[in-house]
Amino acid sequence: MQLSTSFLAQVTPVEPSPVQAALTQLFPADNFVLLGVILALPLIGAFVNGVFGKRLGREAVTLMALSAVGLSFVASLVAFFMVSSARVGDELVRFQWTAWEWFRLSTAGDFSQTPLNVAFSLDALSAVMILVITGIGSLIHLYSSKYMEEDPGYYRFFTYLNLFIFSMLVLVLGDSLPILFVGWEGVGLCSYLLIGFWFDKSENASAGKKAFITNRIGDFGLLVAMGLLLYFVGALDWSGIESNKEALLAPVKLWPIGNEVPLARILPEDAGKWLNQPRYVSGATLVGLFLFLGCAGKSAQIPLYVWLPDAMAGPTPVSALIHAATMVTAGVYLMCRMAGVFVLSPTAMFVVALVGGFTALFAATIALVQNDIKKVLAYSTVSQLGYMFLGVGVGAFVAGFFHVLTHAFFKACLFLGAGSVIHAMHARIHDTDQSQDMRYMGGLRKFMPVTFLTFAAAWAAIVGFPLTSGFFSKDEILLKANTSFVAGTSVAQGDFTWPAWGHWVLWGLGAAAAILTAFYMTRLFIGIFFGEFRGWTIVRGYQAAVHGHADAGHGGHDDHADEHGHAHEQPGPDMQGPTPHESPWQMTLPLVVLGILSLAGGFLSAHLFHVHPLDDFLGPVFGDAVQRVKLIKGHETRTIPLVAFAVVAFLVGSLVAYWIYLQAKGEPARKLAAQFPRLHSLLIDKWRVDELYEETIIGAVDSLADMCVWFDKWVVDGILARLTTAIISLSGTALRQLQTGRLQTYAAAMVVGLAGVGWFLLTPRAAAHTSADHSSGRYEITAAPGFGYGYRWDSDGDGQWDAEDFGEQRTIAFSLQTEETRTIRLEVRNAFGRTAEREFTFSRPKPDKSGYVAAATGVGAENLKNAHEGVGMKQ
Repeated sequence: MQLSTSFLAQVTPVEPSPVQAALTQLFPADNFVLLGVILALPLIGAFVNGVFGKRLGREAVTLMALSAVGLSFVASLVAFFMVSSARVGDELVRFQWTAWEWFRLSTAGDFSQTPLNVAFSLDALSAVMILVITGIGSLIHLYSSKYMEEDPGYYRFFTYLNLFIFSMLVLVLGDSLPILFVGWEGVGLCSYLLIGFWFDKSENASAGKKAFITNRIGDFGLLVAMGLLLYFVGALDWSGIESNKEALLAPVKLWPIGNEVPLARILPEDAGKWLNQPRYVSGATLVGLFLFLGCAGKSAQIPLYVWLPDAMAGPTPVSALIHAATMVTAGVYLMCRMAGVFVLSPTAMFVVALVGGFTALFAATIALVQNDIKKVLAYSTVSQLGYMFLGVGVGAFVAGFFHVLTHAFFKACLFLGAGSVIHAMHARIHDTDQSQDMRYMGGLRKFMPVTFLTFAAAWAAIVGFPLTSGFFSKDEILLKANTSFVAGTSVAQGDFTWPAWGHWVLWGLGAAAAILTAFYMTRLFIGIFFGEFRGWTIVRGYQAAVHGHADAGHGGHDDHADEHGHAHEQPGPDMQGPTPHESPWQMTLPLVVLGILSLAGGFLSAHLFHVHPLDDFLGPVFGDAVQRVKLIKGHETRTIPLVAFAVVAFLVGSLVAYWIYLQAKGEPARKLAAQFPRLHSLLIDKWRVDELYEETIIGAVDSLADMCVWFDKWVVDGILARLTTAIISLSGTALRQLQTGRLQTYAAAMVVGLAGVGWFLLTPRAAAHTSADHSSGRYEITAAPGFGYGYRWDSDGDGQWDAEDFGEQRTIAFSLQTEETRTIRLEVRNAFGRTAEREFTFSRPKPDKSGYVAAATGVGAENLKNAHEGVGMKQ
């Protein structure tokens, strides 16, 4: 339901403040132009820096980029304030702004058209999202201004960042699926540009292409879902879908395609019946599964998760903004936005929850043994995204979205903290892989106290340290996974009922992933900040031999491997270098803000203490959807044990990692790797899923491409192109023999032509047209006319001409009895006395009692065919 400000004024018991009244008058609910301001600012920043950035210089580019996103954040705060203050009771508040009508779509069943407007709307869900996008986006822009300061593509980097912010805002503010899809594709494009930002290295360019292509698979699902929604619901905007969503309960026959399966005829009777048995799903299930395919691509769920770890090839601020805080959560946002549709299908919801749980556990196992700190965080992101889908899949939409918020806080802090560490490592190690390898780190807490403390805050949140943001969000998801399920409806055929064991399986997947998360994140934390520093031997007053890389800014160039002219010694005790240093304030300030949010953000929804302002704020968005979400019997008795287990999971994972990697110096891990080398190798190789895809899907596509190349080379170019070229060439050669330009040649050609005409005129032709009526036995032959032609006939078939002389009679008619056959002869003489003769044989068949009249039978049929086709002519 959309509320106007006039309606609010009637029902709100408290008078609005002067500021609120002024804002309401300036930005009315049905023409909320402030959304245009929020969108336009980062777009302007992208345009100015993209077109003029190279001439403006770094300072101007920085000012433009930070101002655009910062002012957009301020405008977002104003919009958030207006949405929150306009709410009355449990009514849904939605502000709208329509820019123009885009086009019209035809709907199924009639000739009506659905208008599609370039329209944007703001409710509680999108209001929170734009704060995350612009708020964290502003912090990362500030961080990047120092991290990327020495990069030659500085202006280009901020152009892409501003453009990404604009695209992400379009995605969350769009008032319909097509507008959301525009932003969806926009963030995909920006992700491609930023992952492959250092495109001079093939692996970076390949990672960008991999992300772009993998997401296209998911985009196909989203496009199909839009088509199905238009077919069933007749609308693609949020209010239209919500109003007509019950139409999605209509059953859809999936199998068999057509009336039956042809194979069933040759199978045993029981097998044939089973194969031909109709199978139905609801329209909601189809729409939900195709929507989830789109969400799985963008939010890196099994099987489309493979692009995200490789996306770490981009600059570290990109990983923090796009691949941790914003873009990868777009799929979760879409599921929350379409919650009313998803809950109509228990099947789709269970698939979402199950895939989310498996993804959370699967990615956590890979993160256990990775040594690249960005790869550990990448697989951690995939795992945490699995938690979000687990939450929304069991109907805990607020809990799933709450984890989007907390994850944005602590994962952005972790990625930026990793960037700060990499920045310090680049003081001496310039190889990309080595500067990100935790085996060359250790003990950095002494040199980078701010980075250490903020990283510790984010670590505490992600491992579920009690009372941190991650503790509350993950605890709520695991609780709901164990106690919630989505009830079906009796209206739709083929309804799926959640199995009794389902909630235990889902909870078990999430619980196992929680233990592993605490383990691998503690391993990462210890590997970076504890023990002795392993990167190089620290020499006070060290000066670099060539470029003096001691305490200067490094531009944050993760891929600066070979640009400094160093001899690239192997990191370790034999390498000497400067004291690692803390990052500048432009990088540590965002870390501090995000670290505080990582610790305190949990109290936005702390159900243990009955403090849940986020639930109250988002409640109206999911009001109808949660009506179909049920709780199992005795759920209230499980709360305390499940919360206790969450604490135990944190303690077990963290303490085991602490003992292995700090107390025992990693020796137990090395023994386990030696004891189970194949398993360890599988985990190091990420379960070899990329290799599996390479040998199957990609291999099949490559084979298809090779076939197309072969066809193009040998058929299109070799046969079609070359054959037609040869024919034209030969034709030209032949014609050149005639077109000589000599009069004698042309005269000879004329003589040959006249001779041909003369021969044609001198030669008579005994052609004729025949007609037959077998039912009455009447037949007729009409000879063709000609110059000076005379005719004579043998009409009775006795071998004698009816008349000795040629006459002008061209047509004869005669009758036949049943099964009678007769041969008619015709002789033609032209004006030059030359003759030609031809025979026509006719046969009248027996009447066909079935009603089908045969053309002829036996010998007569063949002869009649000959008569019609001019065969058997004697001259």
